Amino acid sequence: MSHEIRTPINAIVGMANLCLKTQLSEKQKRYIKVIDSSSQALLGVINDILDFSKIDAGKLSIERIPFDLQDVLTSLADMFAYKAYDKDLEFIINLPANIPTRLFGDPLRLNQVLVNLVSNAIKFTEDGEINVAVTLLDKNDDKVWLRISVTDTGIGMDEEQRANLFKAFTQADSSTTRKYGGTGLGLAISRRLIQLMGGDIGVTSGLGQGSTFYIELTLPMQPQQDDSHHQYLIQKLRGKRVLAIDDNLSTREMIQEMLRSYQVDVRVCRTAEQALDILREDDIPYDVLLVDWRLPGMDGLSLCQKVSQSLADEAPKMILATGYYAEEMSEQAAAAGISDILSKPFTATTLGHSLATTLYKREDITAANELPSTNLPDAIKGAPILLVEDNEINQQVALELLKSQGFKVDIAEHGQAALDAIEQKRYALVLMDIQMPVMDGLTAAKKIRALYDYKQLPILAMTANAMSGDEERSLSAGMQGHIAKPIDEKQLLKAIVKWCVPGHYEDDSKQQAEVEVKAEPSNPNEKKIRYPQVKGIQFEQALARLQHNVPLYLKLVEQLFTEYQNSAMKVSDFITRGQHESARRYFHSLKGAAGNLGLEALQSRAADLEKHMAAGNIDKVADTITGLEKSLNHAYQAANDLSAIYQHQQQEQS
Repeated sequence: MSHEIRTPINAIVGMANLCLKTQLSEKQKRYIKVIDSSSQALLGVINDILDFSKIDAGKLSIERIPFDLQDVLTSLADMFAYKAYDKDLEFIINLPANIPTRLFGDPLRLNQVLVNLVSNAIKFTEDGEINVAVTLLDKNDDKVWLRISVTDTGIGMDEEQRANLFKAFTQADSSTTRKYGGTGLGLAISRRLIQLMGGDIGVTSGLGQGSTFYIELTLPMQPQQDDSHHQYLIQKLRGKRVLAIDDNLSTREMIQEMLRSYQVDVRVCRTAEQALDILREDDIPYDVLLVDWRLPGMDGLSLCQKVSQSLADEAPKMILATGYYAEEMSEQAAAAGISDILSKPFTATTLGHSLATTLYKREDITAANELPSTNLPDAIKGAPILLVEDNEINQQVALELLKSQGFKVDIAEHGQAALDAIEQKRYALVLMDIQMPVMDGLTAAKKIRALYDYKQLPILAMTANAMSGDEERSLSAGMQGHIAKPIDEKQLLKAIVKWCVPGHYEDDSKQQAEVEVKAEPSNPNEKKIRYPQVKGIQFEQALARLQHNVPLYLKLVEQLFTEYQNSAMKVSDFITRGQHESARRYFHSLKGAAGNLGLEALQSRAADLEKHMAAGNIDKVADTITGLEKSLNHAYQAANDLSAIYQHQQQEQS
């Protein structure tokens, strides 16, 4: 019944999102946005009712599996950062370093409860802050007693409203549903889930004074509490001087606590003007400024510009903290001398990682085998990376890009092969495709998470899908990031720098780099290749992913052409056998490969076919697939033109 109800609603949500990506008039866009938001609301109500009925029937069981509390809170931060930023709320997650985080329990259900509490906190708060704090109540050799509280500065509740709060289908008062929406089931489900975990949930609140919801749980600890990452950061950060500027008192207190756990000499202040006074008056220079973007008076970006101009070469490294990562700020931040942009809310680990990355970036990258714009931290140079991808063309593109940066790369063709690989070898990062045969990426990520936590083995999703909810599904499966195909080199490297486990890989990578440079010496007199201008094909962008290796590019286009010739017959065969999912995946794979090779027209055609196949619209597939062969031939002919130009240029140079 759950499947029967959810399936058509998911189709409505998915199709509405796809429609919003097409060319629409403003009126049409407004109508479809209403369809989208209403279907999302209906799906939320259905999910609540199904969960409640499952609990009521005694059919919901609580798992007892190993998990890391840090991972649950990191996922929470990623999920709600934008919503808090959108309402101009300070969002804080405070997990003290002395609390053991590797526990046994049900991370999915704990996350469900915290999502409900934080969602409510943001919904009922118009200004101020949302503070998620973990407190250690007690601890023995094998258990911890924890309190996780979610505090807001919202509308609050009186005594009568609090009394009705955890009853099913009720809210604080009858006007709440009209103003804020919801079923009134969320807190009832949350209480039942926490009780099934052997804990309890409560609330303290006053009308107009905000609310604090708290969960108290007793959870068994895993035998080994791996603190190697924490010790590594202490080793790197011990004794460093940091000046943190933030106008929120709770955030300043949290930063002090976090950085002291890394033995950092930290000082905090509220405004940019105070920071400038401290920098002028303090005789001992600071190593890093951690600056909030939004400050009263002079903003954080202006402060960084001023410090960079006035202190020049003597300026400390600077990290800009933003309520939500603003991609458009990257160029301004770089011009202001800012080394990193840190998204709020950050945990102790992400803050420590950002500081270490900022402090230990190599300043003078002059080696011939490195790109000047890369600026990879020494601690991840030569790191071993597992690339999980079933499409050979996408494998080659990613492999070329990663190896050009000195990473050591192994390839697994599906999720099960990835699990086998990590049993044999420790990797610093996994790049995981989502849709693969044998075992898909989401399933593989969940299985990896049962063995390794976020700090031990980060996983980044790589997918050609841009559907709403894809990123949330990746995060809930245990991945840290979501990289879209076709691969954008800057975005990929930025994600690797952010998440890759630091270590001592550099010596190996230097030796490997020397071999590669000797094997393929660069020719300083080599002319830049002239790429033909062809409608629907981006040669320049595609070749940049392959370090302008034209022979490799031509080989990959040839491979694509051979593999996808006679596609109408192959897809017809899939459909005849009832293998609709195989047909959809066939188009999905083509979409990703064509995108990576800059074949935009072919990519667009494959995307349309994947969409029609997913919707079960076989007539539309039949109508559209005839154009696929034409786009494929067009791409092949354009590649032949490129080959002729390249050969002519090679003859001129010889």
